[in-house]
Amino acid sequence: MRLVYRYVSAACVFLTVVVLLVYRQYVWRRNKSYSTVHLRNWGPGAVFYNPSGNKTSLIKFPYNARPPGVGRIKEDQWMFRLRKQHNINIYISDSLPLNREVPDSRPPGCKTLTFPTSLPTLSVVIAYHNEWPSVLLRTVHSIVNRTPKSILKEIILVDDASDSDIYQMEVYQYVRQSFSEDLVQMVTLPVRSGLIRARLEGFKHVTGQTVAFFDSHMEANVDWAQPLLQQILADDRTIAMAQLDYVERNSFKYRFTKGYRTRYGFDWRLQFFETEFRKDQLAGKSDTDVLPGVVMVGAAFVVDVKYFTDIGTYDDGMKIWGGENLELSWRVWLCGGRLVHVPCSRVGHIERDQPYDFLDDRRKVELYNYRRAVSVWMGEYSRYVYGFYPDMKGISVGDLDERIRLKNKLQCRSFDWFMNNIWPELFAYDVNVTSSGGAGLENFRPPRCLDNNLYLFSSPAPLRVQYCNYHVMQQNFALTTTKELRTILQCVHVKREDMDYVPCLANCLEVQDKWEHSKEGLLVHLTTRLCMALLRDSLILRDCKAGDPSQTWTFASQRADGANAANW
Repeated sequence: MRLVYRYVSAACVFLTVVVLLVYRQYVWRRNKSYSTVHLRNWGPGAVFYNPSGNKTSLIKFPYNARPPGVGRIKEDQWMFRLRKQHNINIYISDSLPLNREVPDSRPPGCKTLTFPTSLPTLSVVIAYHNEWPSVLLRTVHSIVNRTPKSILKEIILVDDASDSDIYQMEVYQYVRQSFSEDLVQMVTLPVRSGLIRARLEGFKHVTGQTVAFFDSHMEANVDWAQPLLQQILADDRTIAMAQLDYVERNSFKYRFTKGYRTRYGFDWRLQFFETEFRKDQLAGKSDTDVLPGVVMVGAAFVVDVKYFTDIGTYDDGMKIWGGENLELSWRVWLCGGRLVHVPCSRVGHIERDQPYDFLDDRRKVELYNYRRAVSVWMGEYSRYVYGFYPDMKGISVGDLDERIRLKNKLQCRSFDWFMNNIWPELFAYDVNVTSSGGAGLENFRPPRCLDNNLYLFSSPAPLRVQYCNYHVMQQNFALTTTKELRTILQCVHVKREDMDYVPCLANCLEVQDKWEHSKEGLLVHLTTRLCMALLRDSLILRDCKAGDPSQTWTFASQRADGANAANW
């Protein structure tokens, strides 16, 4: 009897286990869209993601579940190599929800704005190559979660021939499980084509009225799209740019500076940089007003699809990445469009050195692209760029006839108009000058040159002296026909500090200082009638004294003997 009882008990336990397993499988199938998604399957750093983004749903492998043959030391080395390869902390990224919340970084006035109900539809193109999966998918989730369904037509992911199944199959499986094919489309390029051509391939699949281009390491903030689309609705010949916040690459903390408004510029090296708006541009503006841009950052902008097509999209003759943002900005301004910064649209961006290869020497790729842009648009101003990159002139960049025909068809203005109206801060240092250092304004006792310290901003900064290196971007100062003492991006301005008058750098459109260079070599400030003097390694204004070595300055390019302070 006891034996029968044992058999019956065992059978009951077995049947209970079978029922539980069948029920578990039924529930899993029924709720498949909410199940966890396996993105990685190695070691204690591996994470299962729940599309709902609930932090409590994150499950990590225990250390004793490490795959056979993968020791802790070996795994740590492997993780370190990946972290270095991607130039981000992949472990931190993987530990965060894919649809995490980010702080609302918009100015206060933006939060009460209302938008038209008839905004155009939007497609978003994201090109990527070997992007770490959790970083890319967080970008996608942020767009889906923070863009109204009535606006977002589709997201188009363009895989630029990623070379690992980590980047391909895992992302593909997750996207297909989490999003409909109508909402998130996936395009895979068979060979590496570069950012520019990958974006153009994605653009072929766009069905929305407008398109946004995103990097694969971004996070859209609250109501990011509506302010941009409102600008397109007002004028369809517009490129509307979001303001970028910063996602720290190691901690993944979302950072922004309250009240700060980003403006971008470039110098004769075609170096793109972040700078400030001038006081006259900010005067009378609220924290929600759009402001004119000079050039655009490469991503997080929206443009009307028809307009983008009409003005020639990207230059498909360019390679990989670099210079396309400058070329498109010049083309928009010169051919009748406008470029605006929209403060109520915010997008977080991971700033890092580029982790992917350029299929060639990076400098060669960038100079190739610069050469195409300069040849079509800059005209006589190209000499300043060639002065910095003398080897660029010899680079063969293929047929430019199509781009030049486009320029003529659009009846575009000359680059001179751009310099006078859009970017007057950039100094054409051999035009309308009476004295030019060429590359050095020297004082021979001791041998030093005025130096702008490669300063890029509009707010005042110290004017320095350094050993003469005759670097055009750093030590080129000239006296203009309007008596301004200018360097590449600023003028020399005099300000009062306690009892002293001290020279500094300031935006030329915000100051009115006038100077003269006397026969004795004195630099005379006409308002104070004081002269610039070098005291050891500092500059100050003093009573003028001809013959005083500390007050004697020579423009290097005008020395009759050809000597300079470097070989004095």
